[in-house]
Amino acid sequence: MAEKVIIDTDPGIDDSMAIFYALNSPEIELLALTTIFGNSSTEICTTNALRLLEIAGRSDIPVYKGAEKPIQSERRGSPDFVHGPDGQGDSNLPPPKTSVQNETALEYLHKTIRSNPGEVTLIPIGPLTNIAELLVHDSSIDQDIKEIILMGGNAISEGNATPTAEANIINDPEAADIVFSANCEISMVGLDVTNKVFMRKEVLDIICQFDDPRSEHLKKITPFYYEFLSNFFGDEGMPTHDSSAITYFLDRSLFNTVDYPIKVETEGISRGKTWMGTGISRNEGGPSERLKPWEGRKNVNVCVDVNAEKVISLILERLSY
Repeated sequence: MAEKVIIDTDPGIDDSMAIFYALNSPEIELLALTTIFGNSSTEICTTNALRLLEIAGRSDIPVYKGAEKPIQSERRGSPDFVHGPDGQGDSNLPPPKTSVQNETALEYLHKTIRSNPGEVTLIPIGPLTNIAELLVHDSSIDQDIKEIILMGGNAISEGNATPTAEANIINDPEAADIVFSANCEISMVGLDVTNKVFMRKEVLDIICQFDDPRSEHLKKITPFYYEFLSNFFGDEGMPTHDSSAITYFLDRSLFNTVDYPIKVETEGISRGKTWMGTGISRNEGGPSERLKPWEGRKNVNVCVDVNAEKVISLILERLSY
């Protein structure tokens, strides 16, 4: 039976593939897309979400516009050099025919989770501002969230936005720290695993070969992204960041995790770094003095290793139309 899912997204080329992947997975009942800034502005990301659902023939799925800036700081510039100024590889797409919902992302998330207690999994694959605003708006709503599976963070590996921070987290570190303090199941699918899941060009070519609007769209937008990433990874291919979070939902046996609370650095040279409170486990007593910053936080399922070959195989299977 399909499980209720809301994807919070900043589309984004890798988001686009992840959304098509989720739509082609019968395990997922996609209730809505909520949008956030990150790969572009919230306005552009909302437009892209509408376009992607139209391309997939799923305009029945609503789109709700989220926050336009971080909860405390100013918004960082968009990485146009990664995703293009339109967030879709500078592909000059026509305007969407459908419209965003009148409710905000915050209003929709609150109503839907409270109406379906313990049934809705949130999969944020962009900055965590919308989820943090939800938790601040209703401090007990975390009890009704089934799970948060987020793409972001780097517990062990280096960052990709700065030497210490991953892009989604550094776009709103204060929001991320709020989310990691939530009293619900949280799984972090970060750079520790996504930078091991490379989609080589020959696999991408297969996904882009089909006579299907989704395949044709990916063929149009992915060269921009692939070319940028080849500057760092060469012939290894492109990391499948957001699709890895979808894969974790579908089959978490492909991932190895460790359980530690997470604290996000909000100041200084390590701003945006996700620090594990190592040494604390669910079965131990109170934390030692040096682990006070993590006190009171639930353990997070932190992905630290992955069966990359099987992840790519599952993505390929679901995106072969």
